[in-house]
Amino acid sequence: MKILRLNDPPVRPRVSLVLVDWSVRESFHIIDYLQKQSVPRDSFEIIIIEFFDRVSPALEPYRDEVDSWILLQVPESCYYHKHVMYNAGIVAACGDIVMIGDSDAMVRETFIEAIAAAFDDEPEIVLHLDQYRNNRRDLYPFNKPSFDDILGEGCVNDAGGVTAGIRDEHDPLHTRNYGACMSARRDDLIAIGGADEHIDFVGHICGPYDLTFRLVNQGRKEIWHESEFTFHSWHPGASGVDNYQGPHDGKQMSSTSLEALFCGRTRPLLENAAIGALRTGKTDSREDLLGKLLNPADFDLWQESKIVRASKAARWSDSKVVALPSLYRGHRIEAAQDNTVRVTPLGNPEAAFPAPDAVSARRKIDRLTGLRSRLAGFFGAFSIVADRVWEKLIREIFNRSGT
Repeated sequence: MKILRLNDPPVRPRVSLVLVDWSVRESFHIIDYLQKQSVPRDSFEIIIIEFFDRVSPALEPYRDEVDSWILLQVPESCYYHKHVMYNAGIVAACGDIVMIGDSDAMVRETFIEAIAAAFDDEPEIVLHLDQYRNNRRDLYPFNKPSFDDILGEGCVNDAGGVTAGIRDEHDPLHTRNYGACMSARRDDLIAIGGADEHIDFVGHICGPYDLTFRLVNQGRKEIWHESEFTFHSWHPGASGVDNYQGPHDGKQMSSTSLEALFCGRTRPLLENAAIGALRTGKTDSREDLLGKLLNPADFDLWQESKIVRASKAARWSDSKVVALPSLYRGHRIEAAQDNTVRVTPLGNPEAAFPAPDAVSARRKIDRLTGLRSRLAGFFGAFSIVADRVWEKLIREIFNRSGT
């Protein structure tokens, strides 16, 4: 790891903006718009996290605007892991609020002000800003279109003053851009163990929404801003084509994250050591914490040539069962009050039974379910889980937010 710059401001900023790259960004033009904000410059900081060992030429025009700049120096033979970069940003952040979002988005002058104001109004929230997207090819390479240009011809989700996702009450999980801009209090992110570094999140299927779902389970309210948005123009590779993809629901949303939302899990399946030190009250300096961020043993697992085989190792599926509450073959496994676990078949809750621990529970489920019933249970549980996830998600978004 190489720390090119680590912010040490005399006054703590309100918002820390974490912008990540894995040697692919052609533009960091969000910084152009951050130079025009309605709030003082010292009220926010800009943190750049690069996964590999590259100083992006696209950042040269903004060198003096970057407050913290870290190269993780992971070998280039590895697949990128955004959640590791998120954790680096959380560790490096000085602000009370951490924003994780697109570095190639356009934002209005009120962007930082709107984020801070939302937390002033309701401190115990996790905040998302949806994103207008325009697919016009003539806007690439980025040529500084106006906001009206993004909202005009080629815009795929304008619904008359708000995005189509904000209006959608049927499937907001997939029509809203959960990866565009998420903000949460740094202390809250640390309390839930930071971003999950489980191998399921290597590559394209990942995002700050995993943090959102676990924060909701922790009791934070998920809020979508209804008047502040980000804006994005087309560029190659935006849809993740030809990237390695971990398990998802068929619509590019991590199934591992959906399981966490449904089960009520708050902790990550694999916690970063630096975040763990912060969570348990260690008083290490940020430099020392960043030194604990990476485990070189992980580099072999992330190799492009090995990632598919590595992801199938039993340790990764086992970790999903041991981390309670969890789902396994159509059964919910959760901790009981007497240090045992309770197992509830999703299709037949009356048939719940106890087990000494999660591993024993899984073995009993294996014994109880033959091949035919496993297949039936899988498809039945999938339908139940999908219905309940949508129901819970919509309840959290619309009922708890008061919209």
